[in-house]
Amino acid sequence: MTTGLYRTIEHTADTGFEVRGDSREQVYEHAAMAFFQIMWCLGSLRQNKVTSIEVKGVDQEELLVNFLEEFLYLYDAKRLVCTKVEVDSVEDDRLQARAWLQEFDGAQDRELLSVKAVTYHQLFIGREKDTWIARVFLDI
Repeated sequence: MTTGLYRTIEHTADTGFEVRGDSREQVYEHAAMAFFQIMWCLGSLRQNKVTSIEVKGVDQEELLVNFLEEFLYLYDAKRLVCTKVEVDSVEDDRLQARAWLQEFDGAQDRELLSVKAVTYHQLFIGREKDTWIARVFLDI
């Protein structure tokens, strides 16, 4: 399935997606937004709290996994979902972003997919010509 933001990749035990962006920062933002759209259907946008997020990793792949895992942690531990994300900077081993969060409300919101983890299976982030591409698989 393809939406305007991402393309779903079918897999026997997992689900995956591919996103594209004009910059490294944009491909991380698009990966996060695809992740959110796959996991949740929010009934409404409510009062948002802006939170700074910083993750570290040894390479771009680990940064991507750690970045998406941060949102999984926020949902699992604090019942917070992200409605918007802006990546401020990406270096070789660190990513800084701002995330707009709101509480998950079971009366209005739906969990579309229960994700256990972001995997390294067939994980890819890199450039093809002038376009950044990320491919991610999720353990469900």
